[in-house]
Amino acid sequence: MVTVSKQNRWIAADWFADFFERNRNGMFLCVIATFAWGLVTHAYIFLHSSFSHDSLNEFNAAVFGNAWRIQLGRIFVPAYRLLVREAITLPWLIGVLSLLYISAAVFLTVKLFGIRPRLLTALIAGVYTANITVTATAATYIHDLDCNMLALALAVLAVYLWKRFDKGFLYGMLPLCVSMGLYQSYLSVAITLVILYLVLQLLDGHPFAEVFGKGLKSLGMIVGAGVLYYLAIQLVCRITGLSLVSGTYNSMDSILSRPVPEILYTVVTGYIQVGYKLCTAVSAYPGGLVLAVHIVMVGICGAVVLFRIVQREIGVPEKLLALLLLALVPLGMNVTYILTGGMSHDLMQFAFWLAYLFVLLIAWWAVDRKLLRKPVLQYGQRCAAVGLVFVVLWGNVQTANAAYLKKDLEQQASLSLLTRIVYRMEDCPGYVTGQTPVVFVGMPDAALENQVAGFERLYEMVGNEIGYALGVAGQSYYQAYFDNVLQNPAVMADEGTWFRFRKDDRVAAMPCYPAEGSVGMLDGVMIVKLGERFR
Repeated sequence: MVTVSKQNRWIAADWFADFFERNRNGMFLCVIATFAWGLVTHAYIFLHSSFSHDSLNEFNAAVFGNAWRIQLGRIFVPAYRLLVREAITLPWLIGVLSLLYISAAVFLTVKLFGIRPRLLTALIAGVYTANITVTATAATYIHDLDCNMLALALAVLAVYLWKRFDKGFLYGMLPLCVSMGLYQSYLSVAITLVILYLVLQLLDGHPFAEVFGKGLKSLGMIVGAGVLYYLAIQLVCRITGLSLVSGTYNSMDSILSRPVPEILYTVVTGYIQVGYKLCTAVSAYPGGLVLAVHIVMVGICGAVVLFRIVQREIGVPEKLLALLLLALVPLGMNVTYILTGGMSHDLMQFAFWLAYLFVLLIAWWAVDRKLLRKPVLQYGQRCAAVGLVFVVLWGNVQTANAAYLKKDLEQQASLSLLTRIVYRMEDCPGYVTGQTPVVFVGMPDAALENQVAGFERLYEMVGNEIGYALGVAGQSYYQAYFDNVLQNPAVMADEGTWFRFRKDDRVAAMPCYPAEGSVGMLDGVMIVKLGERFR
């Protein structure tokens, strides 16, 4: 048994007390800025119960809950839910916890890069809070939001420890391991922050050997965290008797079963995806404006970096290493895409938005180092960077609120539809609520074809592809909706019965709801035919 002496406990307590005293104002600013951005952007969904898609099944972890999380490799989620909040999805509490974790990530980022200006801190809080990843998660997968944001904070903590202490790469292994055990995709955040930090060190004139050695330690931290994560998975699976899922898009064995040419192809397409996603991200602004904003950002960063690279103060090895690391940034941002064999969606792409962090850091760095001698150029590029990033963030604020309004309207429309269907079911001779098994066939055609004017681009966001709250025509989704939203005792038939009736010629001959004959009894089972298509 490992024991800690009383003296060491006092030393640790004194260190934390001193750290808090020295950073109290900075912490307070990060919390205020994050909550300001967070409430403007996400308060709508925190204050509404617009459950849909996976958040129906995950409402109380009764269907795809703790066991499924372990099978996906998110082994620390059940422990987190046990210690911090119950399994039931509580939007407001989840929102507050998420913003606290984002505040911690912002503060650690500020410390990592030695940021002092309040405006820069406030903008970084916006980058971390008002982005498509947080919005997509909150809109449809809010049951995972706080776990994912804690994974973000732990990933940033690992990088901060790596930078702060001589043996920080050892200390960072544990938080990075736990981060991956909450949501693996935030490994890309740690990798991206490491690369950005090393690039700035090189541009600042630090020698090749120092930066290269620091980079090797970061690699050791990542590998070490991966080993700890693997061991933790083996332990948890042995204790629970569960095994990891295999062969699905979010399983962990994808890269092990693919040939090298396919992996290389995935690397190339992963690079392309980063640029494409940034330049075509869902926004309240026209696509042409979004593209132009990003082109100008690339121009500003590229000009500053190249201007610094050609200067004689930096040696050739440092220049080459800086260029190599910059080339690796998209790879670090999209490492999840490579590890999953080409699967990456909005929830996995938080690291993409760190591109705006780099834009801001470069803009401030260039002025602080007086890289551009003319004041008009120095402060002009900084103002341009601030303005461009703010345009992106304000577009994200509007996008988030529009997405949440869309979800709310869809929830109300779905509630109205299924309430009317329940009336038809209860009027059907032979149907007994709570006893007669029920099968829903197909998806409502209106949900697949009709897009509300003004919401067109929101359908590109993961979890927002259709206008139907259930999202998937699966047995468990309908059971969860009847149990948790309608609070109706209807019993869905087992999955085998659902699939059998999907192929039944009698069901194929039935009209789709709301036509007469779309709701009726077959072989003692209540059949509701919503549409011809499935999802």
